[in-house]
Amino acid sequence: MLRSKIYKAIRDHSKSMLPYLQACDLQKGQFINPKKNYPLPLPAMLVEFQGFRFTNLLGHKQKGDGTISIYLYLDLVTDSLDGAEQENETIELLDYMDRVYQAFEGFGIEGMTPLNRINEVKPQYGERFIMFRVDFTTTVDDEKIHDNITALRPEPNISLKYKF
Repeated sequence: MLRSKIYKAIRDHSKSMLPYLQACDLQKGQFINPKKNYPLPLPAMLVEFQGFRFTNLLGHKQKGDGTISIYLYLDLVTDSLDGAEQENETIELLDYMDRVYQAFEGFGIEGMTPLNRINEVKPQYGERFIMFRVDFTTTVDDEKIHDNITALRPEPNISLKYKF
């Protein structure tokens, strides 16, 4: 299973399930140092493939269990203090983690089992943004594409040194 195929399917699915998204990309640390990275418009979703562990099957096939993390970055409107300006809008941002779950739980494509939520990371706050991360587990099918190449047999070099 090609990772690009999985990423494109998740990206395309997010367009219909989370239509408010302004950007979708692979997680490359864009928000760790935003001044060095191109600005991503918010809301933005980033996708990350965590470690996959593979089990061998017959015929050069494998099954891999791993994690796909969905990061959702939203513009942090204001404070959530009681009585703060736009308090309700800020508190309602917390519901977006549930929207990620609703959008991707059970989503699958050929060669990949449906996503199953296994973890939510506590929200992280940056300069003017809030980030939610939801981790999903899946199993992917993979197969070694190979040509049957047979090594040539060496010609025996038999020379008789002794006469009988």
